[in-house]
Amino acid sequence: MLRIAALLLLLSTGCKDPFATAQESDSIDSYEAYLTENPSGAYRIQAESRVEELMLEKARAEKSLEAYDALLTRFPNGALKEKVTEERESFLFAWADEQDTAEGYQKYLDEYPRGTKTKKNREEARRRLKMAENKDRLEVSPVTIEQVNMANDPDGPLNGWGFFADVTNVGDAPIQTLWIQVSMLDNDGNVIDTQKEPLVDTVLPGRGWAPDEFKAPLEPGETRSWKHTSGDLPAGWSRRASIKPVKIGFVKAEEK
Repeated sequence: MLRIAALLLLLSTGCKDPFATAQESDSIDSYEAYLTENPSGAYRIQAESRVEELMLEKARAEKSLEAYDALLTRFPNGALKEKVTEERESFLFAWADEQDTAEGYQKYLDEYPRGTKTKKNREEARRRLKMAENKDRLEVSPVTIEQVNMANDPDGPLNGWGFFADVTNVGDAPIQTLWIQVSMLDNDGNVIDTQKEPLVDTVLPGRGWAPDEFKAPLEPGETRSWKHTSGDLPAGWSRRASIKPVKIGFVKAEEK
C-alpha cells in the first residue's frame, strides 16, 4: 500500500504543470526556464509578460541603468516599453544630477537629444552642462541654516528658515546670471525637496523684472552673500541641506 502511495506521489509530481512550477517561484529565472523548455507553451505570453514586469521591478529596486537596458534589450517592443523608456530617461537625468559633471549631463543629452517625455529635463540638462563646465569659476561656502522671520521683522516670530552662503567669482569674467539650488535632506541624507534662488539675474521667472539687488553683475574677485528663505519645508526634513550652483551666464563682451 505504501509503495502504491509513493508511486502515485511520484507520478503527480512528475506531471505537475511546468507553468504552475514557474509561478510558485515567481522569479525571472523560473519564468525564463519555462520559456526555454516550452517555447511554444500554452502560457508563453503570460510568462513573458511576467518576466517583463519582474525585470521592471528589478530595475526600480537596483536603480541602475544596466537593469533598464537589460529590460529594453530583452523586450524591445514589450507592452511596458513606453513606461520603461520614460523611467529610464528620468533615471538617467537623476543620475546626471547626482554626478553633477559635464560628462554626466552630456551623456543624458546625447542619449535623449529630443527627449521622450518633456523638454523640461533637456533644457535643464543644457543649463547644468554649462554650469558644470564653469564650476571652477566659483567658490561657494558651505551652507548655514537659521530660523528666520519671513517678513524680516526682527521682533516677529521665527516662522521660516533661512539658507545662507558666500559666493565668490574666481574667474575672469563678470557673471550676469547665477542661480543656487538648495536640497532639503532627510535623516538618511536623501534629497526630499529642492528649491532655487538667484544670486544674480535680470529677470526672475514668475516674478518679472528682478529688483535692483539682483541686477548688478558679480565681478571677478567679488564675494556676495546668497540667501534663500522658506516657510514651506517638506515633512521629514532633518534641518540639513546642501547647495550647488545650477545656472550661470556671463556678461557679453559688447555689454561691458
